[in-house]
Amino acid sequence: MICPLLLVMLASGCDNLAKGVTEAVLNMEIKKEDIRKCYIRGRPFEGLEAKLKRQEQLAQTNKGDHPVLKVLVVHGIGSPQPGYSTRLAENLAQALSLNHVQETIKEITITHPTFPDQDLGLLRLTRYMNANKNREMIFAELTWEPIIAKEKQTINFDNSGEYSFRRTHINNTLKVFLNDTIPDVMMFNGTSRQQINVSVSQSLCWLMSEKWESLQIKTAQFCDASAPNRMNQIDDEFVFISHSLGSRITVDALQWIANIFSDISKLDAALAENAQIPQSTAPTALQTNTMSNFLEKRHLLQQKEFMVFMLSNQLPLLQMGQLKPEVTGRIPDICSLKATHAAEKLFSKTHLIAFSDPNDLFSYALPPSFIDEYVDSRLCPTLTNAILNVTSITDIFVGQFANPLAAHTEYDNDPRVIGLIAKGMGHSDIDPGVTEHCTWLESVPDGQ
Repeated sequence: MICPLLLVMLASGCDNLAKGVTEAVLNMEIKKEDIRKCYIRGRPFEGLEAKLKRQEQLAQTNKGDHPVLKVLVVHGIGSPQPGYSTRLAENLAQALSLNHVQETIKEITITHPTFPDQDLGLLRLTRYMNANKNREMIFAELTWEPIIAKEKQTINFDNSGEYSFRRTHINNTLKVFLNDTIPDVMMFNGTSRQQINVSVSQSLCWLMSEKWESLQIKTAQFCDASAPNRMNQIDDEFVFISHSLGSRITVDALQWIANIFSDISKLDAALAENAQIPQSTAPTALQTNTMSNFLEKRHLLQQKEFMVFMLSNQLPLLQMGQLKPEVTGRIPDICSLKATHAAEKLFSKTHLIAFSDPNDLFSYALPPSFIDEYVDSRLCPTLTNAILNVTSITDIFVGQFANPLAAHTEYDNDPRVIGLIAKGMGHSDIDPGVTEHCTWLESVPDGQ
């Protein structure tokens, strides 16, 4: 029985055999049911589309100047190269019908007088727009990895050909991955934390200070937020998208800014450091004017809403071993409509949307209590969890399996993730794919 079958297969030729196998596999894939889950729970939130619609309406009213959407991307562990977020940017541009892109990409090398000899990262800006140019997104990609690159070289020998050939191939692949990622967390929790916070805050300063047209193609400058001509684009709409360790970095940077703005003595010290003005008991006229300018901008920040989309969120893991923020457990006192200490808040609202895949070994969902206990109340944080499988689940002989590496890296290519960022959740204009494939459970604040 077997011999005649083999003869027939050989007679049919390799091409036909390959074609038959391919068709069989494709048919299996077509018939295979997508069993990936998608569960969203928390506060409703708007997506980037709502912000672009407001921009479009304002552009019709104000033919000249109008606010634009600015998205800041903060990477996580590893050694990403500039351009690492292009797939995410292009997926969002397509979902938002922004089918034009500026040919020129602008770059800002981050600097700060406190760290005069250190590379604090690269901010890479790309401009997406529609044909009418009344819907515009400035996509700003921060690469902070240069801050730690030199120190990571101390373990280069472990990856070198002189030593790595002694490992088995699979073990060497795993060791290279560990050497490229674990040091990032260690250095962020150690000597590089302030520099990374400065890198994020400087990026935000640039976005709040400049229009696309006023930015140079390449520059290396310090953005002094206390200067009169800075932060004059604060009416623009600002969104953060982070991945992995980037979630901790982004929230920490916002809390670091909150500490400076909320404590006058710290604010005075920061101003003196930024402007390189000696501190004294008798403030100069320049210091007085600078303080007045900063307080005015603080008032404007208190009216701003920020969104942080955290892909492969790691806030709970990276909170371990760290001190709590200065102000916690006081969200109702500072942020509610009947708040008795509303003057303490830094932002009107900071909406945290935590994406996690249960098969991603590096991601964590957030319980509501985490926000109250471990996020600075002055940010006025709210929470939504998006728990979904971003990679396929396969049946193998010992049970079901999902590739943990793909589960960690494929968020930016998942249509439901893109749909949630683009269209939001909990209102009428939801992405159809999210409506079809995701379960939504809206959380209601206490007292409502």
